[in-house]
Amino acid sequence: MAEGGFWTRTKRLFRSHTAKDAGADPEEVRERLDEAYRTQSRLLAQVRRGVADVATSRKRVEIQLASLRREIESAGAEAKAAGDRGDDATARLALERQVALEKAATELDDRRSQLRSEEQQLIGSAAGIERQIEDFRVRKDTLAARYSAAQARTEIQGATAGIGAAAGDVGRVMADAERHTRELEATADAVDELMNEGILTRPGESQDEALLRRFDEALGSIDSEPRAVEGDGHGPHQISQ
Repeated sequence: MAEGGFWTRTKRLFRSHTAKDAGADPEEVRERLDEAYRTQSRLLAQVRRGVADVATSRKRVEIQLASLRREIESAGAEAKAAGDRGDDATARLALERQVALEKAATELDDRRSQLRSEEQQLIGSAAGIERQIEDFRVRKDTLAARYSAAQARTEIQGATAGIGAAAGDVGRVMADAERHTRELEATADAVDELMNEGILTRPGESQDEALLRRFDEALGSIDSEPRAVEGDGHGPHQISQ
């Protein structure tokens, strides 16, 4: 009976929260499991107190039974003594009291047997509940450890995914910066080439000055090249300005 009530109350505790299980907060679930464990422990304590109460009642009955048996022996001895001395009236009264005491002792012995049976049942129920509570505690602690590990894995995976996404963004930014740099370098090279050719003027230079600089550079490149001329039959001669 105690065991059935125990599990009925435990199931009722979980059933009261069933509707919220789907979206329950993990910390709330953990607290609910802890509360269920505390509830089971309190119920186990009640069962143990019940065992102690039944055991106390049994011991009291045994004390009363021992006292009755002493009275029975005394009444029997008195009846025998009265009969030996020929006191039939006293002997009859002692025998009547002995019979009444024996009847009370029989009823008390039956009560002691019932209490002992109840005590053994409660002890078995308490042992079974204790094993179930211990199993629940182990499963609860295991679940808490699994949840912590899963939470850590989720956080690590999230961080890894975030780093990967950030790395992808950085890679795209770097590629864009490199492409833009190449474009700027190409533009600068083109400007330098146009400025060298006199098509574009240099800073502080007029268009006429740019044309004159271009002409001087072209003339200088021609003058710097070696030229072969026919001589007087003694071989080629290099002429310079």
